[in-house]
Amino acid sequence: MTALVADIGGTKVASALVSNKEKSLKHRMQADSVSLDENALFDCILAMFFQILEAEKLKPEEIRLIGLGIPGKVDSVNGLAVYQNNLPWRNFPLRNKFKKYFPIAKIAMDNDVYMAAYGEWIEWEMEKETFAYVTVSTGISACLLSEGKFLRGAGIAGEIGLTLLENGDDLISLENLASGTAIRESAKKLLNPQLTTAGVMDLYYRKDPMAEKIIQRAAKCIARGLHQIFTLIDPHLVVMGGGVIINQPEFLTLIKQELKHMVQNPLQKGIEERIQLSKLKGDAGLFGCLYTAESQRLEKNPS
Repeated sequence: MTALVADIGGTKVASALVSNKEKSLKHRMQADSVSLDENALFDCILAMFFQILEAEKLKPEEIRLIGLGIPGKVDSVNGLAVYQNNLPWRNFPLRNKFKKYFPIAKIAMDNDVYMAAYGEWIEWEMEKETFAYVTVSTGISACLLSEGKFLRGAGIAGEIGLTLLENGDDLISLENLASGTAIRESAKKLLNPQLTTAGVMDLYYRKDPMAEKIIQRAAKCIARGLHQIFTLIDPHLVVMGGGVIINQPEFLTLIKQELKHMVQNPLQKGIEERIQLSKLKGDAGLFGCLYTAESQRLEKNPS
């Protein structure tokens, strides 16, 4: 099955024609999403889709599946982009908007981290396991699955980025202590205002004392969040993704080392070995959009 998919982020939008059979992304495109108003952002995604169709010599009525990954709160049932912190959508009727142009397509939409998590679930060939996907990029987020079903709780189950950790006399969220943004902000204050997250990591590898302090602190904080996940749901597998992890796999090694040192109860010995790097990397969201759309189509049409 082939689908049009879009992974919509606060700064970038990635789209592609994706084939499950061929396991390939055709005409992968990317555009900035910053500073666009609600309709301009929709028009941007729509234009990317039509450029892909033109390249593939396809018509809109030939598209049977569309998958959309969206940050923030998403109403998958009613097709609404409810609230996105870094995007202009507020109860935006995204599904109905696309239906005007793709009338016969099954349109599946969900939170972008959930889409990426489901992509990794399928890629790792999970079946009955308990699974966690954790992304470290601009922010820190997580998603939990058990037997292929999302553990949503009342809406934000698994969100370790919201975990409060001690920072001197204050309590600060894990995301504000150890995300790519937090690393960069610490570097601006302590090293160089022009440094990027990658630049801080480069200084860390070169044994810069201040960079080592920033990175080791971030790794320890993330390890604490992961320890909570292991304590609460004891997942068979934790997959780590997001730009900071994917582009700096050595950072993941450091996080696993910190987690190993945290373990006190022998029942948790070796939990760091259950943490793996994303297989799909930056394309996890796009493939997750395809798999989710396929899954929902099969649920409604089991034959």
